[in-house]
Amino acid sequence: MGPQTPQKNSLMRWWLGAFLLAGVCGCGGTATVTGKVSYQGRTVTYGSVLILGSDKKTRFGVIQPDGSYTVEGVTPGAVKIGVISRDPAKPASKVPASARATPTWFPLPPKFEDPATSGIVGTVGSGRVKHDIDLPAGDGS
Repeated sequence: MGPQTPQKNSLMRWWLGAFLLAGVCGCGGTATVTGKVSYQGRTVTYGSVLILGSDKKTRFGVIQPDGSYTVEGVTPGAVKIGVISRDPAKPASKVPASARATPTWFPLPPKFEDPATSGIVGTVGSGRVKHDIDLPAGDGS
C-alpha cells in the first residue's frame, strides 16, 4: 500500500460518512409495521393484515384479539394494505377449535381482502412504523 494522498483520504472520509448516514437514517432497511385495525369504530379482533410493499412482495401479520397487528420485513416506500377476517366459527377454516370461539368477530366487506384493490394505501419508512388501519365504510363490494 502506498502513501495516502489528500484526495484518497477525502474520498475515504466521504464514503465512510455516506455509509454511516445510511445506517443512521435506516436507508435500504426494512420496516416493522404495527398498529390496530378497526372498521366503523369497532375493533377487528380476528384475521390478518397484508401489506404489499414497493418491492411487489406481500408480507402479513395476524390480528390479535385486541385489534393489534405486526407485519415485519416490509420494504420502505408506497404500500397497499389488505385485511382478511373470515368467520373463525366455520369448521372449513384451518383455525384451531379453541380460536373459533370469537364472540367479538364480525364480517368485513370482501373488497378489503386484496391489498392490490382494497383502496387502502400508505407510505412506509424504515425501522419501526406505527400505522393504525381504520377501514372505511363502503358498499361492501
